Amino acid sequence: MEISDKTVSEILRLYGIDGDICERKIYIDRAYEDFVKQIFSVKLKDGKHIVVKILREEDDYSVNRRKFEKQSEFSEFMRKNGIKTPKRYLCGDGYCSEYECGGVMCHVTVEDWCGEEVGLIDSDLSYKIGQLMACMHTVSLENNCEIGFGTLFSAAYENDVDAFPEFCKICENDNIDSGIVEQIKKIREEKLAFLRSVWTELPKAAVQGDISINNLVFDGKDITVFDYNNAGDEVLISDLVMEGLLTAYEMDIPEDADPACREEFFPAFLNGYLSVRKLSEKEAETAWVAYTLYHGLWFTRIMYNKDSLEKLVERGDFSSANTLLRKMLDDMTEENDGRFRSTV
Repeated sequence: MEISDKTVSEILRLYGIDGDICERKIYIDRAYEDFVKQIFSVKLKDGKHIVVKILREEDDYSVNRRKFEKQSEFSEFMRKNGIKTPKRYLCGDGYCSEYECGGVMCHVTVEDWCGEEVGLIDSDLSYKIGQLMACMHTVSLENNCEIGFGTLFSAAYENDVDAFPEFCKICENDNIDSGIVEQIKKIREEKLAFLRSVWTELPKAAVQGDISINNLVFDGKDITVFDYNNAGDEVLISDLVMEGLLTAYEMDIPEDADPACREEFFPAFLNGYLSVRKLSEKEAETAWVAYTLYHGLWFTRIMYNKDSLEKLVERGDFSSANTLLRKMLDDMTEENDGRFRSTV
């Protein structure tokens, strides 16, 4: 969607920002029917560098405005309580404004640009990300922060990394060991039942909801976190486990790095977290159940990766596919080693 400098200037003036534009960089530009997502940075001649987000989701328009406003308020609360995060700008008495783009009414937010995102993950950075998450969780929990909407990653209910339906379809192949598959299905049901039985008893608060290197800036000492578009209310150990696994298995590593190094990332992430925030016994027990469930059935083990279950079956390598299934089962039944317990 084409947006002119004149339109950008009009939007910025809504936020009390005036100046000549000298450069724009588009990060995301998607638009179709009633959906718009355009995110770009703007440099002004006076040196100010800001990010503009223009959003129109297909869900209820007024509900989304409330969500974007609450997410912005949460971002600002984090910033004012010591978390390095970009400043949000006000338009009148709110952070979220409305502007017509391409004949469609959209929501707009404006914030400071904070630097280029992290490119690659390693153990040291994983540790620091864990510390950052624990600091954010502590601030949010101690101040009863709420957004009023869920996140993408609930370990007990719906989440964006659940590939179990695809797992079941793949395992319909007659060459797959049905005995192992049935054990995996049974254990998954048991673990989900346990998680759901205790879920409401666990600490829950607003979280950023998408802590990945794509949403972080690292200056060699401190981490800045940005992009609260997926922020919501979540059980804290769910955020810890799911985001920790995403950090370990879905972030880019150097081309010459041994892929086995990824096994170091979740322990580093967890140790960083536990160095700041101690888990209760119930949290530690539940986190272990969530970890073994999703580590075992991690979505890129099931599909997408070249050695995933899906790809092995497509290649007809059923011996390797069944070996992978046994490894999944072993990971799901791993004995609790106490790694989620800590003394801070």
